[in-house]
Amino acid sequence: MPKNWKKEIARDAIALGSIPFYFIVIVRAVIGKFAPFVIQLFVALFVLFILSFLIKNSDPHVARSLILIFFTSIFYDAGLYTLFAVFLWGMIILSSLYLKVKGREVSKGVLLGAVSSAASYYITSLFV
Repeated sequence: MPKNWKKEIARDAIALGSIPFYFIVIVRAVIGKFAPFVIQLFVALFVLFILSFLIKNSDPHVARSLILIFFTSIFYDAGLYTLFAVFLWGMIILSSLYLKVKGREVSKGVLLGAVSSAASYYITSLFV
């Protein structure tokens, strides 16, 4: 076990909101031919990108992980998965704070993730 195992676990949790992980989920959905899900994730990422210019200093890992949890929970439509995903998201938030990300940045990440998810859900429901 690493010397600072708490820090190691915190960084691992935050990686679930990383860009590579986001695209792993997208590529897996493309392979599975789940076009509506892929479109939702791309639209949410685009909205997040635009909003990040308007709202500065947010935690992008928290925002992206919320988007993934929101849409994968809808996709799987399973209570146990949603419960586990929400637990992991809580770990991501706590990990960000543990790694000294300012609470205000984490809060802005939550806001951007929620708005991006809601906007994508609404926009894609119009044509998907």
